[in-house]
Amino acid sequence: MDFNDQDVIIECPNCKKEMIVKILEITNHHTVSCPECGAKIDLSANDPSAKLGIPKNYKPFEGLDEYLKEVEAKRNK
Repeated sequence: MDFNDQDVIIECPNCKKEMIVKILEITNHHTVSCPECGAKIDLSANDPSAKLGIPKNYKPFEGLDEYLKEVEAKRNK
């Protein structure tokens, strides 16, 4: 499993809707558009608009299977 290719859920700082991005997009500081409101979100760790939606209690391997299932379910909506 390539960790950088994994999806994570973030919250749009504008409309608060959840969206899915790849970890690689975060580490490469990409800018993405919210599919709900169209706001541009800079995924730079230095930019507070990123609000990297990884839960604060998220531990990389503890409960990873359940988290990935949640992301997959949200992707398929």
